[in-house]
Amino acid sequence: MVLDHLPGTFFGPSTLVELVRHRAKHQRDDVAFTYLIDGEDETEDMTNGELDRRARAIGAWLESHNLVGERALLLYPPGLEFITAFFGCLYAGVVAVPVYPPRRNRSLERIQAIADDSDAKVALTTDSVLERVEKLIDETPHLKELTWLATSRLDDATAEGWEMPDIHADTLAFLQYTSGSTGSPKGVMLDHANLVHNSALISYGFEHSRSGVGVFWLPSYHDMGLIGGILQPLYVGRPNVLMSPMSFLQRPLRWLRAITKYRGSTCGGPNFAYDLCVRKITDEQIDELDLSSWDVAFNGAEPVRAETLEAFSDRFARCGFRREAFYPCYGLAEATLIVTGGWARRPPVIRSFDANALGEGRAKIVDSDSPASKALVGCGENLPDQRVVIADPETRTSCGEGEIGEVWVAGPSVALGYWRRPDVNQEIFKARLAESGEGPFLRTGDLGFIHENELFLTGRIKDLIILHGVNIYPQDVEQTVQESHERLRPDSGAVFLAEVNGQERLVAVHEVERHRTADNDEIIAAIRRAVSRQHELGLDAVVLVKAGSVPKTTSGKIQRHACRNGYLDGTLSVVAQWEVGQPLDVDERPIAAVKPQIQAAAPVRRPLAESAPGRNGRKASLPKPPASFRRSGSGKSTEQIVLEEVRRVARDRADGMDIDTRITELGMDSLERMEIVAALEERFGGRFPEEVLPGLITARQVVDAVRRYLGGEVREVTGRPAGYEPPPESYRFDRFPEYVKLREGLDLLESTGLSPYFGVHEGVTGDTTIIDGRKLINFSSYNYLGMSGDPVVVEAAQHACQRYGTSVSASRLVSGEKDLHGDLERAISDWVGSEDAIVYVGGHSTNESTIGHLFGPGDLILHDALSHNSILQGAVLSGARRRPFPHNDWDAANEILESFRHEYRRVLLVVEGVYSMDGDIPELPRFVDVKRRHRAILMVDEAHSMGVLGSTGRGICEHFGVDPAEIDIQMGTLSKAFGSCGGYIAGSRALVEYLKYTSPGFVYSVGLSPPNAAAALASIRLLQAEPQRPERLRQRARLFLELARSRGIDTGRSQDSPVVPVILGNSMHALQLSKALFARGINVQPILYPAVEESAARLRFFVTSLHREEQIRFAVDCIVEELEKINPAHLIRAASGEATS
Repeated sequence: MVLDHLPGTFFGPSTLVELVRHRAKHQRDDVAFTYLIDGEDETEDMTNGELDRRARAIGAWLESHNLVGERALLLYPPGLEFITAFFGCLYAGVVAVPVYPPRRNRSLERIQAIADDSDAKVALTTDSVLERVEKLIDETPHLKELTWLATSRLDDATAEGWEMPDIHADTLAFLQYTSGSTGSPKGVMLDHANLVHNSALISYGFEHSRSGVGVFWLPSYHDMGLIGGILQPLYVGRPNVLMSPMSFLQRPLRWLRAITKYRGSTCGGPNFAYDLCVRKITDEQIDELDLSSWDVAFNGAEPVRAETLEAFSDRFARCGFRREAFYPCYGLAEATLIVTGGWARRPPVIRSFDANALGEGRAKIVDSDSPASKALVGCGENLPDQRVVIADPETRTSCGEGEIGEVWVAGPSVALGYWRRPDVNQEIFKARLAESGEGPFLRTGDLGFIHENELFLTGRIKDLIILHGVNIYPQDVEQTVQESHERLRPDSGAVFLAEVNGQERLVAVHEVERHRTADNDEIIAAIRRAVSRQHELGLDAVVLVKAGSVPKTTSGKIQRHACRNGYLDGTLSVVAQWEVGQPLDVDERPIAAVKPQIQAAAPVRRPLAESAPGRNGRKASLPKPPASFRRSGSGKSTEQIVLEEVRRVARDRADGMDIDTRITELGMDSLERMEIVAALEERFGGRFPEEVLPGLITARQVVDAVRRYLGGEVREVTGRPAGYEPPPESYRFDRFPEYVKLREGLDLLESTGLSPYFGVHEGVTGDTTIIDGRKLINFSSYNYLGMSGDPVVVEAAQHACQRYGTSVSASRLVSGEKDLHGDLERAISDWVGSEDAIVYVGGHSTNESTIGHLFGPGDLILHDALSHNSILQGAVLSGARRRPFPHNDWDAANEILESFRHEYRRVLLVVEGVYSMDGDIPELPRFVDVKRRHRAILMVDEAHSMGVLGSTGRGICEHFGVDPAEIDIQMGTLSKAFGSCGGYIAGSRALVEYLKYTSPGFVYSVGLSPPNAAAALASIRLLQAEPQRPERLRQRARLFLELARSRGIDTGRSQDSPVVPVILGNSMHALQLSKALFARGINVQPILYPAVEESAARLRFFVTSLHREEQIRFAVDCIVEELEKINPAHLIRAASGEATS
């Protein structure tokens, strides 16, 4: 196969030999690889020219021994010698077979198996490895027959004898023996075309350029380390820094220090690597790191966990790591490496799905706070030339959107098959869809689904646990196990089904930390409780094993099958073990010991009258106990019966339980718990409502439910459990985790002297302000039209204060109404073109109260992804389903409603007139069309557009020529253009009347103060009298934007508004620029992560009609001059068209 096109590149070598020769010719002296010998400072470099020369020398030796077309074992420890040997094989047309060299005092069993399978003829290695294995070679027949060479012994002069062999794109390049292959290993056959094409895919997906640097610790004999860490940089023509996996595992800080030192841009590994960094790197060590250069943090080779991405992002944000650098991806050796991926420098896709639906084989989106929510991380979309389909592994028919099935892959990167496995290849590499015959596809064995073009993985077919007809993904249970006790080692356990005496047992095997004191029975009990609580599963066996003894592949994946075999044949390194039916010495008390407690809990029986006087002289009768309860005649209390049924089902697992024991911690699965429910319903006669069953956690709660729903006795009041004491973090504000985190961030800012918060401004804030007695040009005030401080407005407020006082001192509904309120509301409705208006005391509370009151469960709130916090809080308060659409994408909003409008009662479609972070505006006529088409309620938040947009400042409707009656809910604030405080809703009379009598934020709040009402009213009248103010504002804003863009400043999406961001994409740079401008007499505030993504960190300039042209020109000059000092790349990037969009 010859590739005449490669995605995302103009350079398309047909073989890897051609690739390296090209680099040696055109970039001979460029460093290709730097190896950190000690993982830190001791280095060894290799240029492209040196790589080519060494590869020719080794290739010439192989050719001279007539090995063209044969297989060569590569047994190298981490280092540059492996790279030269690998390419030496390719230069000779020899098939490379990378194998990890044996550890000391270990047998050569795995190497022997691979040598036998590949029928290798030669083994290339180093002097040290050869010395180590020589004495073992005689014990392994095939290895004894191999020709062995320590390649360091070859002189560079040998390179002169090299001749280019007859190799092409379809020539077999190497065999990748899949991770964990033992006994009967399978070698994946990859030709040059596979490797070149996949390298092009990686370059395309990661958006690589020659200016970047990689920093890798991944093993070179593994596909991610070899193809990603060695072939990819050569393909792009950029350097790569390498270190030993052991260097990283011993001290993860070394990896991040190397990224800091070499300004690494592409670095990554499996999920556990990021977890390890979070756990092992201290705060003091983080302070010495700078991860701001890290653009692509790929995460693959094992399940990507949302918790890991969040934990790493949170922990390392302080040293410049950006969450959007994360690049979750999916691949496998059988497809060379990468299969799917996203776009570089975009946040990872994390969506919440219904865990119960996933167990049933389908994906159902739910809110993240749903009880059944399970967060899954997307692995990206199809990359060019690749095709991914989801197929039913049994019927081989394609699955629909959101249906879970096996991931099938087709494309030029799919391998030729397994070496000498024709029958397996027909099954795995030649699959076709039953309904169409389309194919061939590679069957990956991975389970997943596609949702909105994004691939999500859920497990492996061969590891899938099916219990009681429910699919259980072992990695989910393994995560629960490792988090159940601090002594359990992360990513070092397996959960599986094992058949024992004809019965399937659910078994958990996990490593325990060395040298840490903890009772093993306590750990086992914690595991059982956690698994039962989180998954409604009862474990049949728990095995604690020694650290480092759980079988893993070379890439760190747990080998569940090997764990299962070790469990069944008794070869695990057991520290402690529990099997069902075996008691634990954890809070184990004989039943006799708890009998007095049970008896004491039984209520004292008192004779009850059959009837009592009721209302109106009628006799009220007590309900009769159910017949079945009366029939039992056991004389047992409800508590005794409940405990009896629990013990009957749980057997030994219930030993020592009492009335407050959590049933979920007894290790019972859902079927066993349902058996208890059925028995109680039978004994008491009646049915529990289904909705109450999930909330029955303890035996006491079951007793309460029996009494309430099945006719048991009235529960007596009980005291709190003995020894119960609420933890301090539940009642002390200074111990709240969220406060502790805030305080840490503030301490950091204060220590740097860059804190921008709560600066005191003296006097009226207009185009200038006074801070600490110093006058500055002010760009941090949204006094857009200069109404705040205008003499006319001030006089109106003073007059109102003298006449009405400083407060109305009551809710307007009862006795706080003033004539000023009515005058202001009429002025607003006249100004915006609505029937009526209502004024609230705050802008934020206006949105909260209105949205939260008008909508509820069964409704949908569809909002722009960049909506203001007040809109989001209103949606949360309402209880309605909230769904964002991509920023300003009316078409996406339309598609959502096309699919889901019929499922909801009311739909609120809400946009903003001007978006306060970016200064851009929506295409209002398009959203009006969407509203009409789907009978939605359209709301526009005009906090930053009223008084700003339109020829006379009447807002976005005037700007676009839209009839204001098309907007069902017009919201605005009084604190921007109207120089006051508060918010308003304008719309129909019915809307406003309903809100005035029922809206909590209006009815249960004091009315707008007289000075504020008078100031807003005066501002509207002044705006009518002086229509030139909005035009002057537009001129000043346009001047600032045009000057900034002409000087290479990244102003993002800003258009037609006085909000102009200066985007830096680095919070520290934003702080530095703000402080530098302050020193030069300009006040402007930074907007930092998490208010925006780190890549969007910025300064936000509010231009007003008061600003003079010379102030604006001076400000732009200062921005450019200071950016050149901080980082000229900000200007270069914007000027070259790479501005943030």
